[in-house]
Amino acid sequence: MAYGNDPYFAGSRRHAAEGLWPREYDVAEGTVLYRFVDATRCTPARGADGAWWLEYEHFQAVKHFASRHGYSLGYAARLFAAILYDWSEVNCVVRARVDKPLHVWKGKGKQIAVPSGSAASDARDRNVVQHGALTGKGATRDSRMTPMQGSLEVYQLYVPGLGKPHFQFSSLMTLLGHEDIATG
Repeated sequence: MAYGNDPYFAGSRRHAAEGLWPREYDVAEGTVLYRFVDATRCTPARGADGAWWLEYEHFQAVKHFASRHGYSLGYAARLFAAILYDWSEVNCVVRARVDKPLHVWKGKGKQIAVPSGSAASDARDRNVVQHGALTGKGATRDSRMTPMQGSLEVYQLYVPGLGKPHFQFSSLMTLLGHEDIATG
């Protein structure tokens, strides 16, 4: 089967593995996917051209978790998708239809961290880690986020060809709409 993003798939596993435990997965033409974006940094249409997406079932799991526990949808998305404050305010969700079959990576999220040597600019992403008696070292700054783990599993998609450096959203998907959401 030919996929719309075939030219971008080779070598993409490494990028997907930075944020999830990847396994190959196919997304059929006509499928609607969801992506959380920061509408204060760019338009929702521009924010849609990114590699990280959720299928309906997993988007609904995040949405219902937020509702049941009194969290905003933006905060629940941050918990399940391990989205650092430095990366996004998570204040908007976009919906898009897949126009050509896609070959993607799907998996549970991994713990992510700000690359060593760079500091998170948002203080909410900085944690103080005490090493103390174990290592003889003092406190260090550690910027990382672990996705929510437990009986409710949320799987993410990494779509090669979307986002840097290819920006192929308009040739692979159609934006159906966006909704501003509370970040709480």
